[in-house]
Amino acid sequence: MKIHQNYIALMAAAGFALLVLLANIFFKAPDSLLRMGFTIALYLISRDVLACASIAQGKRSVANPARWILAFYLALFFGTFMLLATWRGMDQLANTFVGVAIGATFYGLLMAFLFVEKPHPYAHHFETEKPMLLGRFGLLLYYISPPLKLAAIWFFVTYSPHTPAYLFFYIILIGFAFPRYRRKANGNFLWANFPTIIGYLILVLLIGYHL
Repeated sequence: MKIHQNYIALMAAAGFALLVLLANIFFKAPDSLLRMGFTIALYLISRDVLACASIAQGKRSVANPARWILAFYLALFFGTFMLLATWRGMDQLANTFVGVAIGATFYGLLMAFLFVEKPHPYAHHFETEKPMLLGRFGLLLYYISPPLKLAAIWFFVTYSPHTPAYLFFYIILIGFAFPRYRRKANGNFLWANFPTIIGYLILVLLIGYHL
């Protein structure tokens, strides 16, 4: 019996949350439930952006901007996940962030430029012939979006309460917004985007609880 990809996505999100729980037990870190919730939201929200970046990766070359976009999103996902798994509080964020940022950068570059490219298994679920951002300006905006997103995250985190909830909320909400392609709805938008919708719902509930 073939399991629908939506169910696979939900199970994978639960698996990532379990990894964070195990890491929190090992590191004796606080706020395990909060971290697990944000981990589930991270995976469910980021999967379309990561998939679209993988689909559009093109040839393996440092002159190919699509590869740098893929490296950025891989690094952002890996870095956010490692922060959720390893840090021990806002007072130690600076020390944790430096190591995580370096490791995430290497991970993103290695995965984007050194590994053999393969067609994304779910590419047929996206409208690859019709990117969300149309025209040359839209494509330019897509390619310069990483520094814009990082600047927006820094701005909102700086002027928000310095708590883990706000930090991860803005990283996930802004960092993984606007995938390059939209999913094929096939007449049912809610079911086609069900994991992503669940991810955003969890994200809103988490930040709403901490307002």
